[in-house]
Amino acid sequence: MRGPGRRQQGMVLIVVLVALVLALLAGMSAMRTVQTGNAVAGNFAFREVAMQASDRAVNDALTDIANRVIGGQGNTAVANRYLSVIGSTVDSMGVPSSLDWTQVPCVDETGGLITDCAADTGKYRVQYVVERRCSANPDFLDIADIRARCEYEARASAMSASSIALHYRVLVRVRGPRGTESWFEGMVSGPAST
Repeated sequence: MRGPGRRQQGMVLIVVLVALVLALLAGMSAMRTVQTGNAVAGNFAFREVAMQASDRAVNDALTDIANRVIGGQGNTAVANRYLSVIGSTVDSMGVPSSLDWTQVPCVDETGGLITDCAADTGKYRVQYVVERRCSANPDFLDIADIRARCEYEARASAMSASSIALHYRVLVRVRGPRGTESWFEGMVSGPAST
C-alpha cells in the first residue's frame, strides 16, 4: 500500500516545468528589450550624423546662393540645383515635383563628390536643392517688384536689390547605410542681387 506522500511526487515536476517556462519567457523578454534598445540607439546615431551632414549642405547652399546672386544672376534657374521661383506643384512632402533627384549632385558627409548617389556604399550621401521664395522672377531694378513677387524680410531702409533679404528654402536629402533616408529643410535669407 502506498502512502499519501507517494502520490504527490509528479506535482514537483509540473511546478519545476512551469518555473522553467517562466524563466525562459523572462529571458526572451530581456533579450527583445536589448535588441529594441540597440535599434533605437542605431537610429539615433544615424539621425545625428544625417543632421550634421545636412548642416554642411545648408552651409554649402549659402555659398551657392551667394555665388548665384552675383551680378543679378538670381533669376537664372539651374535644373535640379537652384529654382528661381517657387515650384508650382509639390509632392506629399512639399518637395517640388519638377525635381529629378537622380540628377541632383551628390556628396558624402565630408563634401567629397559621389558619382552614383543611388549606390549604397555604406557612406552617407547628401543632396540639396535651393528654392528662392519668389512667385515669379522680379526686376532687380524695381524694389516694389521684388517685394510684390518674393518673400522677404521687411526693411524700411531697403533701397536696392542688394539691401533686401529674400528667403531661400534649402531642401536636403540624406541617405545612409542600409537604405536609411532623412529629409531636412532650412530657410535662409540673402540678398536678391549684388
